[in-house]
Amino acid sequence: MNLRWPINLLEDGTVITQDGEYLGTWGTDESDAIYEFTPDGAAQPLVSAVFVKFLCEGIKDWHDRRQSDT
Repeated sequence: MNLRWPINLLEDGTVITQDGEYLGTWGTDESDAIYEFTPDGAAQPLVSAVFVKFLCEGIKDWHDRRQSDT
């Protein structure tokens, strides 16, 4: 699979990095107005945004912070 972006939202609801790392899932809230990202193993969404672009930026920021903590 050729992944174009640093953060990729797949049609099946998965979120993976350009390197193929699985991060979690994405979807919309109950009103379908807000996009949400739930990290793998989490029970609640961690990042939310009204536009997909901002959701991806938020996920990337979260992932970058997580990588720098290790």
